[in-house]
Amino acid sequence: MADKAGINRSLSTIRTELEYLRDSGVLNPAQFNSIFAQLPQQGGIPSQYIDPHYGGPQMMNPGAIAQQAQDPASPANPAHPNHHAWVKSFASRLGQAATFGAGATMGSDLVNSIV
Repeated sequence: MADKAGINRSLSTIRTELEYLRDSGVLNPAQFNSIFAQLPQQGGIPSQYIDPHYGGPQMMNPGAIAQQAQDPASPANPAHPNHHAWVKSFASRLGQAATFGAGATMGSDLVNSIV
């Protein structure tokens, strides 16, 4: 891990730049507060903040899906009449995520090879 002095310098620089963007009117106060709350504390202590727009780590909970599969009223249950549509939409979302990830990786590799 990087040294604490380096981390503190970087955090200080980020905070200063965010304050400049806020004072310039580029960031509104709500955006500034959201970003600022996500920054680690001095010394690299991670923030406990989770942006509600992203839902945090509970977005994909295999345990919950397994529990839903036991409930006959849930589309996750193989005996449910809408199970096929549920699986299809779930697989589609996974495929879209994989495609996006591959595209982002290729784009990043392309930019890095140019630079």
